[in-house]
Amino acid sequence: MAWERELEVLEEAIHRVNAEYDAFLYGSASKPPVESRKRVEQMIRRLSGVTFDAAADRYKFSTLQGRYTALVERWERLQGEKESGRRPGLYGHFVPGASGSPAGATRPSAPPASPNAAPSASVNVSEDRARVDRGVYEAYVAARRARGESMDAYTFEAFAQGLARERARLKEKLGTEDVLFEVAEREGKVKLIAKRREGGGGSGGKK
Repeated sequence: MAWERELEVLEEAIHRVNAEYDAFLYGSASKPPVESRKRVEQMIRRLSGVTFDAAADRYKFSTLQGRYTALVERWERLQGEKESGRRPGLYGHFVPGASGSPAGATRPSAPPASPNAAPSASVNVSEDRARVDRGVYEAYVAARRARGESMDAYTFEAFAQGLARERARLKEKLGTEDVLFEVAEREGKVKLIAKRREGGGGSGGKK
């Protein structure tokens, strides 16, 4: 039996429950998605008893299991912070592989640097910023969807361009573009709030 479709359903379910947890942790959802989580765990238990003939299927199931385990640890940690009255960690909603790469995948190790290679610090900063922006995007979209808003046409590329413009504006105003963006509700709307990483003053976000 080909299990490819079963694994696709599991992957979609994991992505969905992760978005629901984001809506609970950072949006307007009042309760964690307990039932959705139970359904995912039932699927994993059932597939754990399956003998996969194809190596690709075995590998995909293993990576999905690993990703789900990491997500559960994150959900419980951030839910504990939320229940204790603290704001869940800003970057807690981001897990490598959650969107832009296959679920559960890890970043490949960087190849050994050539003796003549130029410093790669700027490249690393750019990659790190893209990953952080992706995480903020997912939390922002989840929070707006939790309010019943359609976000199907809203792309990460457009979101990232908006953040780039905001950083440029803040650089002129604050003298730095090293800021943190967090998702918050203000006046009944989901917005992004920008704050200086050093803990200085912040500026209002955008819709």
